[in-house]
Amino acid sequence: MEEDKVLDTNLLIDGQTGLTTILNVIEYPKALERDGLSIIWPNRSDYLEAIELMTLLFQSGKTIPAIDVLLSAICLNRKKTLVTKDRHFEYVKAVKEDLLLEIIRTGKKQS
Repeated sequence: MEEDKVLDTNLLIDGQTGLTTILNVIEYPKALERDGLSIIWPNRSDYLEAIELMTLLFQSGKTIPAIDVLLSAICLNRKKTLVTKDRHFEYVKAVKEDLLLEIIRTGKKQS
């Protein structure tokens, strides 16, 4: 996996390794058993971005789990592509167009 892409938990569960966040490791600690895992830790600016994102999501009437909002904020702040199978990240993309998002469908990639 490329270093400019951040793996969501569902890809860690599928056995992929690469760059992820501590949030995803908390959701799936077994990922730590693999070599090749790099972990991003959130900082204050990530939490502030997450608050802004959640506010925008509430205003749009579309919310997602708080961990996924923070994951989105981490990717936004670092200009990294979030790679996931979860379509609900499209709600974030709708309120923050600069989110780099790659949604994987049954073996196919959709950007």
